[in-house]
Amino acid sequence: MSYLFLFGAGGWSQRWQIPAGHDEQVKAEISRVGHEGTGHLAVIDSHTNTEVTLVVAWQFVAAAAVVDGDAVPEVSGATGQYA
Repeated sequence: MSYLFLFGAGGWSQRWQIPAGHDEQVKAEISRVGHEGTGHLAVIDSHTNTEVTLVVAWQFVAAAAVVDGDAVPEVSGATGQYA
């Protein structure tokens, strides 16, 4: 399991779980950070635990990273998209 971290120029941040088998597609898409256009990424919705399509306007993203899930520590009691 891996996670996609997105950071916006306006100070916002998001964390999304990447479904199994989609890591390479997401890694390829984040090379578009800061450029015009949109991307469509498969991610897991944290509230329903189902796969959804995230549409990203890359020109509003300042930085992005894909992190192996084993490297992301569990935070006790944390919930929600920004936990």
